[in-house]
Amino acid sequence: MSDNKVYRASTTAPVNIAVVKYWGKRDPKLNLPTNSSLSVTLSQADLRTLTTASCSASYPEGDSLILNGEASDVSGARTQACFRELRARRAALEEKTPSLPKLSKLPLKIVTENNFPTAAGLASSAAGFAALVRAIADLYELPESPSELSLIARQGSGSACRSLFGGYVAWRMGDKADGTDSKADLVAEASHWPEMRALILVVSAAKKGVSSTSGMQQTVATSGLFKQRVAEVVPKHMGEMEEAIAKRDFEKFAEVTMRDSNSFHSSCADTYPPIFYMNDVSRAAIRAVEQINAAAGKTIAAYTFDAGPNAVIYYLEENAAAVVGAFSPILGSVGGWKEGAKDLKSSVALDEAVAGIIQSGVSRVIQTGVGEGPIKSDIYLVGEDVAQKFSLKRMAGAEEKEVLIEERDGTGRITHRWLHNTASRKITLARQSHQNTIPTVTTVLATSTTAGLANMRQILYDAFLPIGYPDSVTPDYIGYQTFDSLQAFFSTITGLLANRAILQGLGVGDASSSATYALLLTILKDGISRVATIAFAYRFGLVIEPECKRYRYLADIFNDSAFFLDLFSPYFDPWTKVLALVLAEALRAMCGVAAGASKAALSKHFARRNNLSELNAKEASQETAVGLVGLLVGSIVVRYVESREAVFALMVVLVFVHLGMNYLGVRCVQLNVLNQQRATILFKHYMQTKQILSPAQVASRESIVFWTPVIKDHRGEVITKIGFAKSYAHAMTADLKSARVRFVTPKQQSTEKAGQKAHPGFILCLCERGDIATIRILLLGDWSPTEANDIDTLMAWYYATMLAHDRTLASKTSSQKLLHGAIPVDEIEIGGSNEKLDSKALEQAGWDVNEPNLDAFAPRISIGFEDKKGL
Repeated sequence: MSDNKVYRASTTAPVNIAVVKYWGKRDPKLNLPTNSSLSVTLSQADLRTLTTASCSASYPEGDSLILNGEASDVSGARTQACFRELRARRAALEEKTPSLPKLSKLPLKIVTENNFPTAAGLASSAAGFAALVRAIADLYELPESPSELSLIARQGSGSACRSLFGGYVAWRMGDKADGTDSKADLVAEASHWPEMRALILVVSAAKKGVSSTSGMQQTVATSGLFKQRVAEVVPKHMGEMEEAIAKRDFEKFAEVTMRDSNSFHSSCADTYPPIFYMNDVSRAAIRAVEQINAAAGKTIAAYTFDAGPNAVIYYLEENAAAVVGAFSPILGSVGGWKEGAKDLKSSVALDEAVAGIIQSGVSRVIQTGVGEGPIKSDIYLVGEDVAQKFSLKRMAGAEEKEVLIEERDGTGRITHRWLHNTASRKITLARQSHQNTIPTVTTVLATSTTAGLANMRQILYDAFLPIGYPDSVTPDYIGYQTFDSLQAFFSTITGLLANRAILQGLGVGDASSSATYALLLTILKDGISRVATIAFAYRFGLVIEPECKRYRYLADIFNDSAFFLDLFSPYFDPWTKVLALVLAEALRAMCGVAAGASKAALSKHFARRNNLSELNAKEASQETAVGLVGLLVGSIVVRYVESREAVFALMVVLVFVHLGMNYLGVRCVQLNVLNQQRATILFKHYMQTKQILSPAQVASRESIVFWTPVIKDHRGEVITKIGFAKSYAHAMTADLKSARVRFVTPKQQSTEKAGQKAHPGFILCLCERGDIATIRILLLGDWSPTEANDIDTLMAWYYATMLAHDRTLASKTSSQKLLHGAIPVDEIEIGGSNEKLDSKALEQAGWDVNEPNLDAFAPRISIGFEDKKGL
């Protein structure tokens, strides 16, 4: 054989989702489970791992693995166990047949790609190790059956042994110490019950906080519920599930599936410390399934959750409309829907609160069903001669040697697939499939009408949406932009009606008016506009970003108010007309500042891939296109609507619709940066329930226009006002002289020695007068750009809210007094877990705690410490 020959084999392997879960190991080294399990193998058209196993004497010494384009460690015990077992079996073949190439002695190069997120609760390790074992077995030409190979795959990932079969598969736990009876076997072929479907709600594509392996070890060691699950629950569920599959009894299948999922996650929660793979979106999906079943009067959908937050919902094809149709209306903007799915109609209208949580938390969906096991492939991720820098793949069925080159954008999305015929040096563009799977040679784009239309559609798509949408922006982007485009449409028509009135106000059509009068009026309007711009930016510039949703909405109120002044200006006397037109111009200037600054803050929130400039450019393209349509419709409107009463009535309708669209748009936005209002909502809820709200949940409670930093009691009466001190004098202001004033700081920040400066922190100035208290926050520490808007600001607001929420907190303070300068300070005892708020917990809920936007430029003071002799 040639020293440089590359031997290779490719296979695809499926994902399987267990309906009776495997959790816990009786022998971690051999990956032997504490209980049996049963799963459904899903279709590879939707979820699959493609793996090419290759070996060559020309490869560098040592095995290598490339996963989704990145080098991965192969030194782990699980991977090495698979390599060792497979090499031993190949070596036995080579010893038996000496003429065989000595592949067992050559370095292995494994290249694998998933079409779904890795390590995010979608059984990625199962498909990965199943594909790895099957591909190497094909490379080594091993005669072992899938059941025998499952003994090897099990050592890499326990659930991988089930992915070596299609259909409905059991992993028998076995009882032998060496694990030779712990393997997978087939319960039923996919063809036995082909109507089984699954809808996967992808809640997070992020890597899990607690891996399955470490989670299992914790549960086995500490959970009492786990012992009952292994001894009683799982054996009962296995028998019931196998019977349900044999009889194709979906209601029993669904009941066991949901009960087992609940049992599994209860064991995780019973672990010490507890493990929580599910989140609020997961629990909302459970409620949705319950509502679907209640509306149907029987069980037609079943939920299950592996070690992650993603919901897998099983249903039969005959109930697709009822199940899929319940989710598609609220998740129509996310990717993954198959053709026709959005047209399915369900009689179930999900509860508004449940729908809102699901809509804000699901990033994509996957529609799939029961499928077959591993399939040998002619698509290669490794070249025959050299290690390619690009992704080169041998095309199935090609008469000549052709490779497929995949071209990706910055988000990882495949934008083009090129077929390169190395013999003729001809390059053609391969057609993209709906599922983003590898195309065949027969699907080559030429100059057909269908291809032209598809190309035009993609051009339009890329012209108005950020490249990589929806992954390149936040999930709330499309909702906001939809309503923003609608409001721009109505605003354009309103503007045309107002502009006609402006021209009349300038004297167009009036023989007594002069050009000089119009010019002077224009100069006056422009001058006032510039002054208004400067004044408004000076007064409100700092508060627009923290309150960007409010000022985005106020901008349109300013603009619509200006439209009404323009509209009525022709009917005023000359001086009132001038005043109206000038005031309208000032309002438009204020609108420009508020809209521009707030849009910049919103764009910063939407951009996820360092694509802020592109996002702004695409927004301008959207507004331009909508504006053109608005001009066309508006030109028709102004032609036929001329009477004063009709114009006024139409303006009122347009303005209300315009403001309504704008309100709905900003209501869609779910900012993950805390301002004063969001922090107050979040902290108050935490103090009452010890639960941390997500950005979506806080957004649903947020007031767009009217809000002040106050805490109210159960009667709705204001009991406390909170704010940052504008200066040291403001905190000590004379209007508090007659009140009882205390200065409060967390005890853990009051341990400095005399003569030293305080660490960056805060002091709360609490003034109690009558039934209303005022808390003013003094930030401590030398000001610097890195400290101007840090975690101290957020924690200061948290403790201020704590004091406001429970005025009896004074009884919890220490009687000992410290001196910050000459200021007596009470200490908050924060040793109790009920009073702590961990910033990591906020981050896990989706909040950005590194840049709180409460009051970035509040003054910071430095206070020296003095002993009593120095006073």
